[in-house]
Amino acid sequence: MRTRTARRLCLSRRMLLAGTAGLAATPAPAASRGIVRLGALSFGSVHWVADVISHHQFDVAHGFTLQTSVLANTEASKVALLGHAVDVATSDWPFVVAQRARGGRLSFAAGSSNSLGGIMVPAGSPVKRLADLRGLRLGVAGGAADKSWLLVQAAARRQGIDLAKQTSLSYGAPPLLGAMQVDGRLDALLTFWNFAAKLEVAGFREAISVADCAQSLGLQLAPVLVGYVFDDEWGAANRPVIDGFLAASAAATRLLAMSEAEWARIRPLMDAPDDALFQDLRRRFIAGIGHPTAAILKAQATQIQAALARAGLAAGPPALPSGVFWQAADAG
Repeated sequence: MRTRTARRLCLSRRMLLAGTAGLAATPAPAASRGIVRLGALSFGSVHWVADVISHHQFDVAHGFTLQTSVLANTEASKVALLGHAVDVATSDWPFVVAQRARGGRLSFAAGSSNSLGGIMVPAGSPVKRLADLRGLRLGVAGGAADKSWLLVQAAARRQGIDLAKQTSLSYGAPPLLGAMQVDGRLDALLTFWNFAAKLEVAGFREAISVADCAQSLGLQLAPVLVGYVFDDEWGAANRPVIDGFLAASAAATRLLAMSEAEWARIRPLMDAPDDALFQDLRRRFIAGIGHPTAAILKAQATQIQAALARAGLAAGPPALPSGVFWQAADAG
């Protein structure tokens, strides 16, 4: 698993090096710059990226001014976005699909890092495969509708296992569930990649990754689940601003892929006093860097929807509504 991640990391670095020329652009005059109000989770990597954008004035270089609000959790992000308290927030594309099915006008674009989490267990746990989870206390970060959880369930059902019925489930926020696992109140925990890193340093191990579950369902590429979400009417009315924001985010991730000094600078934001945790967070973030096009995202999402339908876990409309994935102006 680590060998495959290392290969992806090396490939990501080679691809990202080619884009460094775009880091310095001609700044737009202040009077012509729009504002992007970004909602970033306090425990999420988007907060790091936002700091890089502001510190190096990538927002100014790409024709906008970034204003970042730190939000408590994923539900707060959705409330802030739907209530127009922020212009851009992080969420998954199924949330966008559900909103568009109800007449909403949200769109999704790939975020700064597409790393996926996994199922963490104590180092000495006998759990090595999905079947080993039967009868155990399983925590699930993100809630019952979380797409990672649905992918894990679909992979398990393909093996004749119904995890929703054959485990004792606890849903909750990642920090709470992580504390429960450390205290011994959970046998296994499906959690996000940055919290998986923290547990790994605390002596836990990843027994099953979400990426491996996706691969077992026939998905050829690790799926992109979480990214930037915004109202597409706002995006259409402010196209240079939103496309500038996406370009600035890409510039920030390119810098993080190459610069050890930049990681040292943002380390205070990472809640990583331990060197091993700091390095693991950095490794996992860089391994997930990628900026797939709207066409690739749509193809992936269609595959995922089909896999979930085969497993009896499909939710929402049978076909993806149009406009789910944002087509950036420079994507062709």
